[in-house]
Amino acid sequence: MSFTLPATFPIVGLPLVAAFCLSGWQSSTAMKYRKAAGIKYPTLYATEAEANADPKVYKFNCAQRAHGNTLENIPYVLALFGYISIFHPVYASANMMIWIIGRVGYTTGYCTGNPQNRLNKLALTSYIGLLGLFLGAAYLSVSKTYAYYF
Repeated sequence: MSFTLPATFPIVGLPLVAAFCLSGWQSSTAMKYRKAAGIKYPTLYATEAEANADPKVYKFNCAQRAHGNTLENIPYVLALFGYISIFHPVYASANMMIWIIGRVGYTTGYCTGNPQNRLNKLALTSYIGLLGLFLGAAYLSVSKTYAYYF
């Protein structure tokens, strides 16, 4: 059994590199806010009382949470991306890049210190990319299964 990847498959490297850069940027952003707030390692988050008493500490918690949220979601996003990219690498890459760009908006909004700002217009585009990945994977799953069994 063998298969051939589409000629456009190398494009999937772009969103993979972008996802790596996103995580690195979010990590360095959280470290910047950690340093400004004086939060020592290995403390993951400052307490609610500490955060309410100092805006710098609160912003650190926001930056840390933005990064954490991306880390919680990226395994699912990468799984959808990987599956779709085998069949439709350009479609998968476009949706993955939309998701990544949205995550930049999410992070910059969250880091303002007002958690409601994480849902800004740019951040909401990540849901468009995620929906594209989800629907693409669902379509492929059904169509490929149907073609195989029927």
